[in-house]
Amino acid sequence: MTARRVDLAPDADIAGVVAGHPGEDLVLVIRPGRDALSEAMVEAAIAPLAIAAAPGARINAVIPAEGAADEAIAAAVDYLAAAHAVTGQSLAVGI
Repeated sequence: MTARRVDLAPDADIAGVVAGHPGEDLVLVIRPGRDALSEAMVEAAIAPLAIAAAPGARINAVIPAEGAADEAIAAAVDYLAAAHAVTGQSLAVGI
């Protein structure tokens, strides 16, 4: 099964997004635009959401910096989508 890419707007509720895709492997692209505290909370939520979804689904995230190249983001998404033994991980891109 290939993971589904889900791009999150800065105001998206990460737990709600994951709950809306039960049993699906997800690679969340957490777009910049949150304040520092909200960003830290979203990043900290990845591992607990992955634990809650396991073993039926994998949850991973790509966190692009402002101005990160679309190709670099897509490569990170592709890697996490194909890495079937990886869950609860975040990859920073463009830093």
